[in-house]
Amino acid sequence: MSNFGQTSKPQGRGLTIAGLTIGGIVLAVLVAATVWQGNVHESDTSAAESHSTTAAFLQEAGTEAGIAAPLVRQYVETGDAKLVPQIQEHATVAIKNLAAAINEGGIADLTTIATEGTSVSDGLGQIIALRQSGNLPAAAAALQQLSPVFEKVTTEVTAAVTQERQEASKLQSSADKADSAASWLLIASIVWGAALGVGVTALVARSMFGKRVSKTPSTI
Repeated sequence: MSNFGQTSKPQGRGLTIAGLTIGGIVLAVLVAATVWQGNVHESDTSAAESHSTTAAFLQEAGTEAGIAAPLVRQYVETGDAKLVPQIQEHATVAIKNLAAAINEGGIADLTTIATEGTSVSDGLGQIIALRQSGNLPAAAAALQQLSPVFEKVTTEVTAAVTQERQEASKLQSSADKADSAASWLLIASIVWGAALGVGVTALVARSMFGKRVSKTPSTI
């Protein structure tokens, strides 16, 4: 009976240590997964914000171009010189926002839009120059030629805004899921770590108690 007791104690202790080792590995995995999901959350949130910013720049570019277009038509019809600074101001802001959108980047083909947008801007300058010189027929003809290009760019900008917003929404949804997963993993890590701590404490206490018992002289 005594031999069995002596051999069973090391075996039990070995199993306990093995269990704690596995528990430590599980805890490490939980912590690593928590960090990973946290990184995914930050990455996707940043990307979503970037796409939202690009969409905002494009939206503003389209709005400013939409304001400039009727002013150009009005100028060609009336020749009112007061309209020229307004046209130039809105066109400049539109180009600046388009450049900012390109600089921010996105999934839409902004290079094509930029090329066509520059063409529209140059066309506006030509129309203004022709009207200022008093050549109304040429200015009207140039405006007529430019209108389809302007409408095409406007359509492409609208489509790009939609595309960027959809991408931002998808990334934000992914970021929210990662954040939720990270929160649950953190809770699991805390609970598992606490349980593991209790196990370690119990093992240490048992070991110390065993040493004290072994050192106590037998009275039997």
